[in-house]
Amino acid sequence: MTIRFAPRAAALVAAVLSLPAASALVAQSADDARPITLETAVAAAQRSLPGAVQARGALRNASAARRSALGAFLPSLNMNMGTGRTQGAIFFQGNLVPLTGNPWNYSNGLSSSLELFDGGRRLHELRQSGAQVEAAEASVVAARYDIALQVKQQYFAVLAARESESAARAQLEQAQAQLQASIARVGAGAATKSDSLRSIIQVGNAQLAVLSAQNDLRVANAALTRLVSSDVPVTAMPSDTAAVPDDAALPDAEALERMAMRGPAVEAALANLTSARMARRSTRTQYMPTVSMSFNYGLNSASQQFASNNLLLFGERAATRQTYNFNLQFPLFNGFAREQQQVSANVALDNAEAAARDAQLQTRQTLQQQLRALETATARVQVQLASIAAAEEDLRVQQQRYQLGASTVLDLLTSQSQLNTARTALIQARLDARIAKAQLEALLGQDLP
Repeated sequence: MTIRFAPRAAALVAAVLSLPAASALVAQSADDARPITLETAVAAAQRSLPGAVQARGALRNASAARRSALGAFLPSLNMNMGTGRTQGAIFFQGNLVPLTGNPWNYSNGLSSSLELFDGGRRLHELRQSGAQVEAAEASVVAARYDIALQVKQQYFAVLAARESESAARAQLEQAQAQLQASIARVGAGAATKSDSLRSIIQVGNAQLAVLSAQNDLRVANAALTRLVSSDVPVTAMPSDTAAVPDDAALPDAEALERMAMRGPAVEAALANLTSARMARRSTRTQYMPTVSMSFNYGLNSASQQFASNNLLLFGERAATRQTYNFNLQFPLFNGFAREQQQVSANVALDNAEAAARDAQLQTRQTLQQQLRALETATARVQVQLASIAAAEEDLRVQQQRYQLGASTVLDLLTSQSQLNTARTALIQARLDARIAKAQLEALLGQDLP
């Protein structure tokens, strides 16, 4: 029996049927992106992303500064060499007298200096540089886990897009089956044309849901490719389901708080506080005298001709000189520059103390937020799993009732919509739980089971 639709309905049917079929949508979902594991993606991003490179560069600079501060305790050593040739004549008592003697002159020297007492300045600067190294190391850890969080978010977004595509395909299969059932009932005179029209709309919506999920997958793949700095598109491993974390497997709240207080954010803030304290102590040493010593060894010689051995401190006729100097310097007044530096150091210390205190409080706050977010997301996963089971059973019953004529198509479509909503909510709950755990790991600066 042929079903005839009104012109507008016929146009709607033609528009829906002109969308890609299910087989075509399956073909479109095939992607040439290279699958990689989550561990590989995180490692690649931590090697190449600018944030990680900058953090490692800052650590190298801080380590070099600490070596320089340590080298201030060692004596300096300098060596110089020189040679020259003198020839011609001079006026002597009104007469032009040619120069005589050896035309080649050599001078060589070795000097060294050492600061004996500086009021503790170098020691404070060494401790300050050590604290800066600790802060840089904490920043490297923070950068690593911040990048890991970014990669995990995109990786989990790929998995969520795949789950959404699977759910959309299931929705499409249900809508197509319902369309066939509606057409059969309309042809048998057991239902109105409105039933088949509503089923056609459901098929179109399901096809659009599949296309939207495929587009989300491609966008997530593109973002993941940029993060891992890959020249070819990459995607998450199909076999990597990234199981939903179980909050019961985590350490207890007290253990997590102790871990958080040793996290990179708190460690960096405390190291900066130590650096500020050492800087203030260093400025106080400007009120102390400094004592230094120096040693100089010089050699002068002359020769009739150029002789390379004179450049190596071995002259034929060499005159040597050794000098030892001790110097004490005690600044009495320098235009209040020391006082200004002291005020700046005190202000920097106050700021560092406030920043360290706030970092600890913010870490506790963020820890509670992420723990509650993880607990809520895992609970939502369990609730949505039960909701899907109930919605599937309700849909099965409604389909049987509709086939028997005991319910309307609206009842059937309502059950289908509830099942689709439960599937979408489950996908979002899984994504939220995975991201909440990744954020918790970034806060702690270590991986969790």
